Amino acid sequence: MPGDLAGEATEAEFDPSVDPILCSPFEEPNRYWPLDRTGRAQRGIEPESGRRPSMLLSPVPDDEKSGHLQLSLGDVHLNRLINAVRERVSKWRNGGYQGATSVSVRLLEHWADERGCKLRPFFAQCEAIETLVWLREVATRQTPERRELETLSRQHNDEIVRHAVKMATGTGKTVVMGMLIAWQTLNAARTTRRRNLMHGERFLVLTPGLTVRNRLAELKPSSPHNVYDDMGLVPRDLRPVLNRARVEVMNFQAFNRQNLNTLGFPRSGSKGGRAHRDLIGRPTGDEHLESYEQSAQRILKSLLTANAYGNLVVLNDEAHHCYLPKSHAKRSAEDKKEDKRAAVWFNVLRSLRDMGQLGSVNQYGQASVVFDFSATPMWIDTSGRATPEPFQWVASDFGLMDAIESGLTKVPRVPVDDDSIQERTVWRNLYEATDKKKIPRPTEDGPAALIPGPLRNALDAQYDDYKDHLALWLRVRPETAPVMIVVANTIDNANALYEHIAGWEDSDGVLREGAYPELSNVAQGQWTDDLRTIVVHSNLDDSSDLPAKAAKLIKAQGQRLNERRGRSKDALETVREVLNTVGKAGRPGARVRCVISVGMLTEGWDARNVSHIVGYRAFSTQLLCEQVTGRALRRTSYEDFRFDGTGRLRPEYAEVVGIPFEFMPSRGGNTGTPPVRPVTRVHTVRGRGKYRIVWPQVREYRRVTPSLKLEFDESKSKAWKMKPQSVASMTVLSPHVGEEKILQTKSRRGEAEFRIAQEIVGEFRSSTDDDTDGTSLSLFRSARRIVGEWLALDYVECGDPAALLVEDEQRRDAVLTILDACTSERGHEHQRVAVLDSPPRLDTSDVDFDTTLHHIHEAKRSELSHAACHSNLEKQVAAILDTHKRVEAWARNFQTGWSVPYFFNGSWRRYEPDFIARLGDGTNLIVECKGVRDDKAIAADKYVLEHWIPCVAGTAALPDALRRWSFVEIQDAKFARHQIDQVGSGTHQVEFALSATE
Repeated sequence: MPGDLAGEATEAEFDPSVDPILCSPFEEPNRYWPLDRTGRAQRGIEPESGRRPSMLLSPVPDDEKSGHLQLSLGDVHLNRLINAVRERVSKWRNGGYQGATSVSVRLLEHWADERGCKLRPFFAQCEAIETLVWLREVATRQTPERRELETLSRQHNDEIVRHAVKMATGTGKTVVMGMLIAWQTLNAARTTRRRNLMHGERFLVLTPGLTVRNRLAELKPSSPHNVYDDMGLVPRDLRPVLNRARVEVMNFQAFNRQNLNTLGFPRSGSKGGRAHRDLIGRPTGDEHLESYEQSAQRILKSLLTANAYGNLVVLNDEAHHCYLPKSHAKRSAEDKKEDKRAAVWFNVLRSLRDMGQLGSVNQYGQASVVFDFSATPMWIDTSGRATPEPFQWVASDFGLMDAIESGLTKVPRVPVDDDSIQERTVWRNLYEATDKKKIPRPTEDGPAALIPGPLRNALDAQYDDYKDHLALWLRVRPETAPVMIVVANTIDNANALYEHIAGWEDSDGVLREGAYPELSNVAQGQWTDDLRTIVVHSNLDDSSDLPAKAAKLIKAQGQRLNERRGRSKDALETVREVLNTVGKAGRPGARVRCVISVGMLTEGWDARNVSHIVGYRAFSTQLLCEQVTGRALRRTSYEDFRFDGTGRLRPEYAEVVGIPFEFMPSRGGNTGTPPVRPVTRVHTVRGRGKYRIVWPQVREYRRVTPSLKLEFDESKSKAWKMKPQSVASMTVLSPHVGEEKILQTKSRRGEAEFRIAQEIVGEFRSSTDDDTDGTSLSLFRSARRIVGEWLALDYVECGDPAALLVEDEQRRDAVLTILDACTSERGHEHQRVAVLDSPPRLDTSDVDFDTTLHHIHEAKRSELSHAACHSNLEKQVAAILDTHKRVEAWARNFQTGWSVPYFFNGSWRRYEPDFIARLGDGTNLIVECKGVRDDKAIAADKYVLEHWIPCVAGTAALPDALRRWSFVEIQDAKFARHQIDQVGSGTHQVEFALSATE
């Protein structure tokens, strides 16, 4: 694969096999590839404008060779309800989230702001949470879309209301669950209602197994590596409030009903056994088993009795495993087993509803909605007889094709043609094309045992490609390795493949090397120190469902690993630990290169380094194909943006054989191996304390007045003119015939003056201050008078002041203009101060993160090891700061936690300057690199100059060394040294930013 995949070449302009990515991951998709009758994106045809409608395609796009073109226009089923909800949410978003609570609006704007979070959420994540907020806070039960969605949910879920979100694997469902917990908790904490039916502080997150359960521990606000702090999902002033959330993450298997006499208590008849039965009550029906409600009470006792506000909120991850089985449907043995598991999970919901934990119940369902998350929210049917049927209560859909076109996932490539004489593409249908299904084992048949032809050829080709990719990978990431997944249909075949690939011990005790040296666990007659290949089972998370053969095989490798490491640990747990840390540097699974799995890999396995998959089993449905392929879809880097100004990521690919699933065409010929992005660890360097950079954490800007009354100094007032309204206040209604009518809002001048005066007073008080001395009321009286005087000035052109009620940006400008002309009662100027956050100061003493950003400068005069930059301009400036004679110390402000509050487009946002430097004269210098300045950048710079710097300078709580700041904006690196030379010193006053043109 060429190093630059931007696709500027003319022949690649409309070729999805060369460059499938059309959209920025942070914006709503605005282009999509048209599909041909096989369900693949078409080459040579210009992408369609707009957003791809949510639709259901026929099961699996067939290959070109067979000529069976399955997908016709009649096979496309538009998801009408999802598309209707999507349109309503889009209009609501564009209208400023009208109707949501103030807390919700603040969170939604924080997530949408490109500089609001440490790591900016993708549009897919924002749309998912927006949809759930709209359904709960804005749509009513009379809103057609909500009414239909909840009616369908009740019909299929025993009257339980569920809202499902579909997000392709790799698009970040966990982050959305964190957003949901933050939205619910902060609203519940800030509510003034005695009872809130929409929000709560207690959360039960249900998962399909231990792997997902362990990973989702990051949803707990108290977790050391929680998603809220890692992503910066919550504004800093609200972060302490989030700790009120009570989050329990449980795998649904824990709710299997237990025998009352074998619950870890003394047996029936003993004092302890009787006490336990008295505690949970006697079950109905089978006298030896708990009821479902008793099971829930046993598992969730601390959560159900927690002192928290609101009803219990339930989140289902991988929710396609939670459904009410259809009793009348004909089911295969495999489906019946899945139905049994689904019933356990569903009965958790039903018992919580019946216990009243989900709030009151009426004809519309329970008060607290159950939230579902899944990449494939479909009714499970492995028979292959019917088109996949999505859950009827899906409200939001960002599927695999959307994810590929936005660059959020790897692009799975599968065979569509070959050079054989077979009617169907052989490597696309490996299991079907292999006559001898059982794979011989070397330990039984010796060296003469061979993998059957089609499978062996496919493995050989994948290994050769993998070996090339491995060589490139190890040059830049020697501590980990890319991974090949091999999916087998049976335990015996998985065992045989394990021996062929990983090596084996013959009857004489001699260790034999595997067929593929880079994947072999045997080298030069000895076991390798690290496991390169492991074998696992789809039921590894649930040992009770793990077949005896699989348990024996997996335990053997776990015991061997324990022996080599000289430790005693449960062998199954050792293998789980290795599997769950695949690709993670410094962890037990860091150097694993091949994973052989019986069935499909555990859901929730989040390795990002999967590059190849070989499937050797039957695939009857699209659901199964997508679930298996999904294990390879997570990108290795979300920082690999191209430099063409489009904000698009470069594509990453996964090579997949044996699984007939694919939406993007594979280009003919050998396209080579995609380049591997090196990972750079940015960290605090011990011993460089003299280069430490410290900064104040500013939450708000405030003014301090020595009196309780404001005075208006007209000589300081300046001309002000209101811009044309961006929000309508009247409209003309016209019939086809007859008289027109003007419909308009009534003038509310008094209300507007009141609001402006109120916001003026707000500038003098922190949001956390108590007003016990009546200061706000005293200031308000004088502010109300001043607003009237200001509006009456000849050079203030405001028209109807009532328009300022909806024009947030202009109202804010009016407030600041009036304040600039105000003094205290005795004519003293107001002091500008900063309200500090908690903690009030941060520094570079504890920074440690990995990045795949391309522009890296290895720092010398910084406490941080590197400067990870987004552009070549930033990298050039980093090098200049490292050598400039005036700079004592500096740091790149990336993932350090420092941001500046500023007001833009009607709401408060956060802005992260690019660099901080400490000059020799003690001045702290904020350095911003800007190639192009837009309105948002101008507003942010203005707040640094006119608010942050003067307020920090006036804050007595800060030491003198942290009160002297200047700002410089660099647009061209060749002027950078001169601009830094020109920065003044020895003053608290604002320094102007010298632009390149000056």
